[in-house]
Amino acid sequence: MGVSAESGASVFDRRLTQCGAVLGVIAAGALVVLMLATVIDVLVRWITRASLPGMMEIAETALVASVFLGLAWTSIQGGHVAVTIVTDRLKPGIARLASVLIWALNTVILGWMSAALILRAAQSTSMNETRFGLVQWPIWPLRWIIAIGVLFWAFVAIVNLVRVVRGRTAYGESVEGASDA
Repeated sequence: MGVSAESGASVFDRRLTQCGAVLGVIAAGALVVLMLATVIDVLVRWITRASLPGMMEIAETALVASVFLGLAWTSIQGGHVAVTIVTDRLKPGIARLASVLIWALNTVILGWMSAALILRAAQSTSMNETRFGLVQWPIWPLRWIIAIGVLFWAFVAIVNLVRVVRGRTAYGESVEGASDA
């Protein structure tokens, strides 16, 4: 239910969780839009034997939003795939060191991805990048959605790195442990 088994979550923890939850709700709403766009397009195609212009683009946009805006929330909740077969067998100090190294690597990779995605989104915006299909559809907002989603996910990785360095549990790890009990 909560993000951590530790009692007395700080204001920072609550704010981070709230921000992640807002992005998660937007991602869930985008999934509903994706579903509706697909159903409407299938029904129109079944009735008229032609696709409804713009439905494919709406579905693609909703898919991008549902995936990338949900990454940080999924990380906070411990929803990403985690295999602990090795770390469960390590001594606590070595397991903590492994966790620090893993979160440091996550932070570096996601930070690099965030920087590259922000640069690409800025280029796309300056070019007013669009896609030509049945309708002309702007691509640059999608690039910003991807950049924002990965940037917030990188921020969660940084927070988790700080948490494990300080001897605390990373977000999502306590949720996984609670379900094993």
